[in-house]
Formats: sequence, structure tokens, C-alpha cells
Amino acid sequence: MSEERILTLIRHAKSGWDDPSLSDFDRPLNERGERDAPEMARRMAARGEYPDRFIASSARRARETALVLAQGTGFPEADIRFERSLYLADTHRLLDAIRNLPDRAREVWLVGHNPDLTDLANLLAGPHTDNLPTCAVFRMAFEGGSWGDVSPGTGRLLVYDTPKKPWQAT
Repeated sequence: MSEERILTLIRHAKSGWDDPSLSDFDRPLNERGERDAPEMARRMAARGEYPDRFIASSARRARETALVLAQGTGFPEADIRFERSLYLADTHRLLDAIRNLPDRAREVWLVGHNPDLTDLANLLAGPHTDNLPTCAVFRMAFEGGSWGDVSPGTGRLLVYDTPKKPWQAT
């Protein structure tokens, strides 16, 4: 019998553009981002969501989002893997990263950026959104014993939660 794999895509929380001297990579969360990320962590914890592996873009806004989510759900901050390759990654690079995950990890969280995460969510689980808003949580399940089996159209949407539109289980 195959084991279900859970992948949660999380777009970084809202970031600031206040300091024009900062590069895009170095932009921090703004007030809304600092408010939304703990709320989304609270919702994830309330649903019992918890990863075996947590990876995130190493861009500042993604790092800050991941650290808030870890703190709010009890995931060890030191166990988050920050990867530069997830910054400005296209769907092919993201899909390769997913397919190369260790099979012992049953549930994985990935914090990244748009438009890449929107494209990946729609590629894997079918068209559900034109745009993952900041701090959106898009959780999907895959049948199979290996992350290497993940391919377009094989994901089943479990949760699509956003700061402005909380997920309502049906």
C-alpha cells in the first residue's frame, strides 16, 4: 500500500518596499506581513499541520515568514533549510526540488515566491487560483511512496487558506 505525501506551498508574507537601497532579495516583512504570518501559523497549528521537512527561499522576506511559521507551530527553527535556489525559481526548478526530497519526509512545507508558487500549485493540483496572495497556504496530497512520483496533475487540494479568506473545510 502506498503512502500519501503532503506538500504545503506557502507564499512569503507581505514585504516592504520602503527602503529603495535594499535589493529585492533583502526586502523585509512589512507591518501587514508581521501580522499575517503569526495568524497563518495559528491556523496551521489549529488544523494539526506539521512538517517533517521545512524548506524556504533564503530571501529575507521568505526567511522571516518561515521563522514565524516555525515559532507558531513549534517546528525547530534550526531545522529549516534555507535554499538560495528557491529564490526566482521557475516551476521546473521547484518541481525538481520536490522530486529530490527524501522519501522519509511525509509532509513538507515550502516557503517561496510568486509567480512561481501560483504556477506550481496550478500545475500540480489543477487550476485553483490566478494568484496566491501573500502568506497564502496551499496544501495538497499526493499518492505514492516517493516524492519522485510527483508530476503535473497528481496533487489533490486539501487546504487553500489566505489571510483574507480563511479556509472552510467542506
